[in-house]
Amino acid sequence: MDSVQFKKYYTAVKNFLLGPKNKEFLIFLFFFFVSAAFWLLQSLNETFDVELKVPLKLENVPSDVVITSDLPSDLNVMVRDKGTVLVRYIYGTEQVPVRVDYKDYDKGNASGRVSVTLLDVQKKVQAQLLSSTRIVSLKPDTLEFFFNKGARKKVPVKLAGVVETSPEYYLQRVEFTPDSVEVLAPSAILDTITEAFITPVYFSDLSANEKTISMLRPVRGAKFIPDQVEMNVMIDLYTEKTVEVPLKGINFPAGKELRAFPSKVQISFQIGVGRFRQVTADDFHLVVSYEELVGLGDNKYTVKLKKLPEGISHVRFNPEQVDFLI
Repeated sequence: MDSVQFKKYYTAVKNFLLGPKNKEFLIFLFFFFVSAAFWLLQSLNETFDVELKVPLKLENVPSDVVITSDLPSDLNVMVRDKGTVLVRYIYGTEQVPVRVDYKDYDKGNASGRVSVTLLDVQKKVQAQLLSSTRIVSLKPDTLEFFFNKGARKKVPVKLAGVVETSPEYYLQRVEFTPDSVEVLAPSAILDTITEAFITPVYFSDLSANEKTISMLRPVRGAKFIPDQVEMNVMIDLYTEKTVEVPLKGINFPAGKELRAFPSKVQISFQIGVGRFRQVTADDFHLVVSYEELVGLGDNKYTVKLKKLPEGISHVRFNPEQVDFLI
């Protein structure tokens, strides 16, 4: 753009802005901004409450000490002061962390639990603020940490929650990797921990295996290593199988024996496809004692199993009753 064109545009803009109507608008804007500035200055001179987030750090922890439950990472500090001061806190430099020195609290402490007084923390926070600033409140209002100096043990990982399958499937098993974890805690807490539960899970209408990463449910004052495990929910499809099992008598006196009609009973049941070949007639035991038969007062015995093989359900007998003679 040459100088002639620039002067042309400059003159057009100048005439537009300094025209009668636009000139009045510019004067209005000027007084508006002056009023806003006076209002802002007056507001900043008043007293307000604001919440500041102040970092909290635990330091000087010896190498042989494990912190099993740490302090919170931040403090929420409600402060009161004039707006001009609060603006500096909000938009100025980042808050300097409040430092808690482990050595100040480990003086023959055998409980493994340390409570940090709010008064100590408040003094540390106040030291970072201007003298005119007043602390109204501190949150959390309870500060503590747990430490460990060697007490540990292994505990098994356990399921917590609900696992439900579709009607034609059943829960075969739930596997965890690893299946046990190490727990570190003060002795008084460690003695109460016998299992490590995952955070509760809720599965419904499962029709396929499910694999997921699960966090372990926290225990106050304890630390799990690792703190998460892989959970593998394994399901299987139901099928039906029938086996034939003889009815046997036990505890019969010499010279007496059981005669059952029929002598064998068909047992039908549901089982997972994966275990179909594993469960046979040898896994079922239909036994009845001499004393039980004598006490019936009848020559009909209702068939029942004393114990079911693992993983079967919906058991049916054919026939359900057998005739017998002693």
